[in-house]
Amino acid sequence: MKSDIKNEELQYLDYFGLEYNPFPVAPDNENFYLSEYVDQILTELVHGIITRKGFMILTGDIGLGKTTISRRIISILEEKGVETSLVLHTFYQNVELLREINKDFGLYTDSVQFSDQMKALNDFLLSQNREGKNCAIIIDDAQNLNNKSLELIRMISNLETDRDKLVQILLIGQPELMDKLDSPELRQLKSRIIIKKEARPLNQDELKNYILFKLNSAGNKGKTTIADRAFKKVHKYSKGNFRGVNILLDRCLYAAFNHNTTGIGKSIVDEACRDLNQDEPGEGKRVFLLSLLGILILFIGGALYLGLFTKIDWLGATRKTGEGMVTGEKKREPLQLPERRLLKEKIQKEKAVPESVINFLSAYNLSDFAGPFFKAVETGHLREVAESIFEKTGYQMIQLDNIPENIKSRYGILSCSFDRIGKESYLLFWRPELRMMKFYIGYRGEEILRLQEKLAAANLYNFQLDGIVGPITMMAVNRFQKEKGLEVTGFPDEKNIFLLCND
Repeated sequence: MKSDIKNEELQYLDYFGLEYNPFPVAPDNENFYLSEYVDQILTELVHGIITRKGFMILTGDIGLGKTTISRRIISILEEKGVETSLVLHTFYQNVELLREINKDFGLYTDSVQFSDQMKALNDFLLSQNREGKNCAIIIDDAQNLNNKSLELIRMISNLETDRDKLVQILLIGQPELMDKLDSPELRQLKSRIIIKKEARPLNQDELKNYILFKLNSAGNKGKTTIADRAFKKVHKYSKGNFRGVNILLDRCLYAAFNHNTTGIGKSIVDEACRDLNQDEPGEGKRVFLLSLLGILILFIGGALYLGLFTKIDWLGATRKTGEGMVTGEKKREPLQLPERRLLKEKIQKEKAVPESVINFLSAYNLSDFAGPFFKAVETGHLREVAESIFEKTGYQMIQLDNIPENIKSRYGILSCSFDRIGKESYLLFWRPELRMMKFYIGYRGEEILRLQEKLAAANLYNFQLDGIVGPITMMAVNRFQKEKGLEVTGFPDEKNIFLLCND
């Protein structure tokens, strides 16, 4: 059974061209999205620890990425040689909390006496200080600590030399943490707070960049697209909450998979929200009004049944559904992973390949692919034959909605229509000068350096050519996509690279 589930998961990810689930619910430190605001939080808190400021606080509602930020801080501090102790389970209180702090520092003391545990911690911190090392204690879910444990934190923060704090403390918790610290009993601890930061939800622009970053990090390469109206819907439903976005986008991918599409539009987001039983803002009021209307109809219906009214056609006809009175929303069946539509289609009868297609392929010495290529054009399923041609010949197929004049004179072009309204698309082949496999903030590669050079030649990138994807490189790609009338996906796909190299 587990094997079947795994195969379905692999099939689902393969359909979108993804190497792993881009929207996990668990903290994902490996593929960390660094927004400008989160970067500011990291910079200030890490700087506060490195410069031995003492006591710091990070608060924020559930699902805003506090735990992920704490993991990132730990990684940065370890790179800088800071000894850290991370406490995740705050059901430990009082001396048990102290023992957990010591244990994560690698200190093991058999005694359960508070004085012995505190002495072990103090001796360790002094020895680290003599070696020139800094130490930090990070406590997650700190809102669960009782007053006695928070007073213990204050005592630990008192450990210092004549010049420096021996240990830096960062408490991470929900907003209730500050409510506790506002109590008269803890005013001494609150007065020691040097840096206080607050995690906040993603705004609309940040949410779009976050989603594109997560998709591209998972190997999307622009295959999965999201419409602008869909981004707005996701923000409306999730309110920019990181965890809410991940849960909703994961369901959107399943809904898109169910409809055999890699494009996520507004309707897909709406369906995903219904599957998650999430109502739009204002839905509660609408449900209340509908319920009130239902009660009124039942009352009138009862009165009619009892003969209080003589004419019933105007109301009775509207309520005869064949299924009884409708009292609520129709129950949805759980979303199932479907078999691929392509596997269900019947094999089409062989058709003669038009001369225009033969001539087009002959210009690239690709005549051997005429049969499968024409069948793919007929069905609109070009990806598989395009990948086969590329693997065997090195020719990459490009599909464009319009053809610039400089392209017409350099490449053989086939015009065809793939939709009901007869809109033309243009196909051509080329040997790519540059291929982009990964593109996300922090990714480094030789291909990124060449991309920056191309963008600089197009006067879209005026920064250091370092071969690293940064916000400026990403904005330059977005500007290029907008200038060329392309969909702004945040990923320079084959079409983007082709147009950039032939600009």
